[in-house]
Amino acid sequence: MLNTISRATLLLAGLLSTQALAWSNDMSLQKTKQLTLTHSQLTTLAVQSGAGFLNIMGSNTDTVTVKAEIYQNEPHDDYCLSLDQNAQIAQLIANNCDTNSSSNYKNQTRIDLTVSVPSSFKLNIKDGSGEININNTADTAIRDGSGKIVVSMINGSLTIEDGSGAIDVANIKGNVNINDGSGSIDLVKSTGDVSIHDGSGSIDVEDTSGSVTITDGSGGIYVNKAKSFTLLADGSGRVKVKNVENTKL
Repeated sequence: MLNTISRATLLLAGLLSTQALAWSNDMSLQKTKQLTLTHSQLTTLAVQSGAGFLNIMGSNTDTVTVKAEIYQNEPHDDYCLSLDQNAQIAQLIANNCDTNSSSNYKNQTRIDLTVSVPSSFKLNIKDGSGEININNTADTAIRDGSGKIVVSMINGSLTIEDGSGAIDVANIKGNVNINDGSGSIDLVKSTGDVSIHDGSGSIDVEDTSGSVTITDGSGGIYVNKAKSFTLLADGSGRVKVKNVENTKL
């Protein structure tokens, strides 16, 4: 029951975010800003973002660097953009400040973010809508309304709560936990256990050294090369399993 409620909540968030994204596609680039924060004692990047793409790349650096491209229908300053340190956390905020004006077409702002962080950084992301690309970081948690999510080369665990949009994941050195409303899920190469709760859309899991557990509403399921596979629930769709030591359907 809780999983059903959670998926419904994620789907609603996805629908609302999709409307905001449709508005933002008509906006023009008004300005570009650069934000930086020295590594110091930082270990984590926490992101609160609204509409716009989010691209985070880990590298051999000691600085958090943000390129923010600000799109609007008409130039205004009614948006929030900041990068601050809070203990060991670098806090990045990029969204519409006034949630009460979120339905005001003229006051909408889309902020496209390109971020560079030390590859040792953990990530905690809360995003409204737009594509997310993450590469070469540590433990990563994502809560997203809508938009495609692409994650690769994570040296740690990965947790995703998503409303709608395709999810592509590769090369995870840790456990993977995905709770998805709708959209395809593709996972290739992971060293930990995989748990997926999915409303609708195909699921493809390949080459994991851990166990795979799936609860599915609808859509085909394909699992190839895993320690074990357990299907807790399946609404509809073909299930195909290959090269798995233990299977429970």
